[in-house]
Amino acid sequence: MAASRDVVAPPVYSATADQSSFNVHKQFSLQPLAEHTHPDVLERGVAVGVELLDQLKGLIVSQPDNNADVEHWTKRIGQWSYTLTLFYVVILTVIAFPADDLRAGSTKSKIVIGVLGSTGAGKSSLINALLDEECLVPTNGYRACTAVVTQIAYNHKAIPYRAKIEYIDETAWSQELSILLRDLVDDDGNVSTEAANLTTDAGVAWAKFKAVYPTLSKEDLAKTASVESLVGEKDVSRLLGESCQIEDTNAAAFYQRLQKLVDSKDRSSGKKKGANTEPKQAAKEPAYWPLIKVVKIYVKSPALKTGLSLVDLPGVGDSNAARSAVAETYIRDATGFWVVAPINRAVDDKTAQSLLGQSFKRQLKLDEGVGSVTFICSKTDHISVRETQESLGLEDKLLPLHGRSEQLVRDQEALNIELQTLTEAKAVYNDVANGVDDEMESWQARLQDFQASQERCASEFKPSPKRKATGWDEPQKRQRTSSGEEDLDNKHEPSDFTTLSIKAEDKCEDDVVTEPPTFEGIKSKIAELLAAKKEARKSISGLNEKMKGIRKQVDDIKTELKEINSKVISECISERNIVVKGTIQQDYALGMKYDDQDLADDDQNDTKVASRDYDEIARDLPVFCVSASGYQYLKGRSGKDKAGSQFRNIEDTEIPMLQAHCIKLTEVGRIADSHRFLNNLSQLLSSLAMWASDEDFVSSGTTKEQRATLEIHLAKAMMGLRDGLLETAKGAVTEVQEALTELIFNKHEPAAQAAAFEANSTALHWSRPIDKDDRARGGYRWNTYRAICNRYGVKQPHDWNGALAGPMVKRIAPGWEGMFTQRLPSILTGFARRAFEIVKQCHEEIDREARGVPVGKAGLEMLQSQISGYGAILETHARDVRRSIRSAQKELNRKYVPVIQAHLRTTYVGCASERGYQSFARMKSIMEEAIEQQRFVMFDASVRSVRKQLESMLREQDQTMAIRMEEVSQAIRRDYYAVLVRGDIPNAEELRRSREIMRRGVMKVLGTSDKVFQGWYCTDWKTRTKTDECRNSREGRPGQQQQ
Repeated sequence: MAASRDVVAPPVYSATADQSSFNVHKQFSLQPLAEHTHPDVLERGVAVGVELLDQLKGLIVSQPDNNADVEHWTKRIGQWSYTLTLFYVVILTVIAFPADDLRAGSTKSKIVIGVLGSTGAGKSSLINALLDEECLVPTNGYRACTAVVTQIAYNHKAIPYRAKIEYIDETAWSQELSILLRDLVDDDGNVSTEAANLTTDAGVAWAKFKAVYPTLSKEDLAKTASVESLVGEKDVSRLLGESCQIEDTNAAAFYQRLQKLVDSKDRSSGKKKGANTEPKQAAKEPAYWPLIKVVKIYVKSPALKTGLSLVDLPGVGDSNAARSAVAETYIRDATGFWVVAPINRAVDDKTAQSLLGQSFKRQLKLDEGVGSVTFICSKTDHISVRETQESLGLEDKLLPLHGRSEQLVRDQEALNIELQTLTEAKAVYNDVANGVDDEMESWQARLQDFQASQERCASEFKPSPKRKATGWDEPQKRQRTSSGEEDLDNKHEPSDFTTLSIKAEDKCEDDVVTEPPTFEGIKSKIAELLAAKKEARKSISGLNEKMKGIRKQVDDIKTELKEINSKVISECISERNIVVKGTIQQDYALGMKYDDQDLADDDQNDTKVASRDYDEIARDLPVFCVSASGYQYLKGRSGKDKAGSQFRNIEDTEIPMLQAHCIKLTEVGRIADSHRFLNNLSQLLSSLAMWASDEDFVSSGTTKEQRATLEIHLAKAMMGLRDGLLETAKGAVTEVQEALTELIFNKHEPAAQAAAFEANSTALHWSRPIDKDDRARGGYRWNTYRAICNRYGVKQPHDWNGALAGPMVKRIAPGWEGMFTQRLPSILTGFARRAFEIVKQCHEEIDREARGVPVGKAGLEMLQSQISGYGAILETHARDVRRSIRSAQKELNRKYVPVIQAHLRTTYVGCASERGYQSFARMKSIMEEAIEQQRFVMFDASVRSVRKQLESMLREQDQTMAIRMEEVSQAIRRDYYAVLVRGDIPNAEELRRSREIMRRGVMKVLGTSDKVFQGWYCTDWKTRTKTDECRNSREGRPGQQQQ
């Protein structure tokens, strides 16, 4: 693939290129690059390093197997090859390099964002807009039926749209069928009458049965069906534990194929199931959406290009354990969360506190995730201008616009009146013109008659029928006075048009004689009518011009009114966005503050609650107010949705800001990964250069005894270095152990006892009669109580296990948070600092001893330059340990509740199995007695289990840190021996020759690579300007002169 002007393909290195060998005394050019902070620059540097490592590895492994150096360097390069595999494709995607599918398939998403929000919040529309697709994310017709997690990540393959649908396994489906059957079949062994209502558990169960087993009747299900037979059905069993792939080049076709699999649409009618009506499914085609565990979508979206993936999390309250576990895993492993809520409810419902309940906020603290939340207020195009103006006090600010709007409305009304007057006048002139046309027809007929009957007698002439006289358009009769003379003055007054009057003597009985028309008279009359018609048309044309001008003014007014209205709405949306953002930020910070105060006020909590800057929490909370429909409209994808007309530009929808936020979320990880790689690459290349150099850094005049003495001191120093690093690591582990004991283990027993003391009251709270006026007082209906037991204590929004463990976790939480957010980072930072001091002391000791013999100053300076690199490696290791422990502790802090559930599992089964008269009372009694008997045991078992796992985690970290310290000490040892004790050349001539060839080849590759790094990282990368000179150096190829 040809590289574009701004996207540069990585160079190809050649050991045989005509390049000078690398100068081992100078610093590698990639070291300044490793200090850069722009991820794009760093990742381009990493891409260069990838090619360099491949070149070096290919050169080294081509040597004979009996060469010990081959084994050593292959191992060290191989360690980085694995690291590269984890983020190589992300880097190549960012800079548009091609990548093979094998490496792409092994890449895992670096940043996972869980998207939370209730039904109707607009999550799917938001994600579609974010991906710049009109319709891609599937939805379920009846969301209560299933809780399928949908993950959306970047697609590295050629086909633009891909999806993988994973199905639950046989065990999970068997467990869910058992729950569904208990929900559906009543105490009498019949299908519950509530099966027709999809808002009930029985209705949901029946919907799932009818989807997967459409030929199964209610009677067969209740009387003969068993879990074994249902699971073993051929069409079902072939899917369980399997997955299917969907690929397409067209987004609409891809969506239709995917939607068909995940949507709970009635296959027979083509309509989605209503909330309170039983589906009428005459067709026998099964639908397998209840069997789906997770849907993974891969799309080429720029917002996901840098490694972020979105996970639509519908909840963890599904009856299927496998789906619920998937959701819980994504929540646990998520890097951050987006909370989506419609903007018109975001403030009124106190979303930052109500949507993020107390347990969720407490979990955020345990997971070190207080700063990982982003709030997204959707549907900003839904707005009432009047209400917004009144509530935000915008009347004065918008007064000029409203004043101008009112004036324009008055002007429009006046123009409409004028237009109406002109329209009426035009109608009159049209009537005149039409009358002239009628008269023309009459006189033209007379002309034809006259020409055809030249010899007709004048007395026989009868004029054609004429329409009613109007006073100007028909032949006039002369009026006679009483004296019998013509009254010439008694004529009609002339109208706007010239009229024709035919003078004729009436020959009638009333003494009015009709004078026969002459040929010239008829032609004259026609000419007069033509002139009259022309005059009428001229008047109409004038009126049309006036009306056109007025209509233009009206259109201009309408355009200006529309623009004013758009400005008013836009201003209201903008002002509301500002207020909502500030309110949510303050609300979120206050929620954290109130929770901290609640913990601090607890008399039984003697652990200091972590101090926070709540103002900073509020300022740093990202809040976006977006309109997905507005964005789609302005992108030309909205169809009939005109919401986008309320926005003046696409940035006002804030979708572009959210897309930029997606990229920014990955920057910290991308920079850290690149720095880690480049620092270690620099260290590796320096070590290779010292090993491959043919320069003897020890003076030739040094005696054998001096060399032996130096080697003894070097061995002693290296042994001290190793022991010191191992001791430092061990000390850090001991500090962590002591901190765990102080902050967590010592809190376990009192926390367990506190939970045990409150357990009975919690169970009684569940058993109370329902208070319709105050539902917070507790109590459940019998069917809800049974459904919760049927699901082992968890049925959203109810979590009995969490409620029982709550008092215990509440008292453990402050110490847990303090341990992993404050104490652990401090311990590891101190470890890295102390380890670095040991390395520096080791070098100083060796430097003193080496100066006692003629050791070249250049060699010692070269070793000195490596010290900072060792420090960077130690800091990286400390960060890796912290990252590993953080991941482990996020899993372990969730282990308290499952132990409670396991202890009560038999009790839940017993309660759910109760049938018949007084069964509800017996369920309550069984639950209360079990909690009374087990409360001390189960809470003690819970804290013991977590302590055991924490100690196991610490032992693993102890081993890992020891191994890493061994590796660091060995790497340092090899560098110092390469410079100060060159080592004996192997006796075997073939091995000697291969080693020299390998060294020369390595030096040439290093020389070539350093020139490439010089060309890649030049002045314009620091300033982010792209001059032709520097661009040419970055685009250099072997055989080209690089600057």
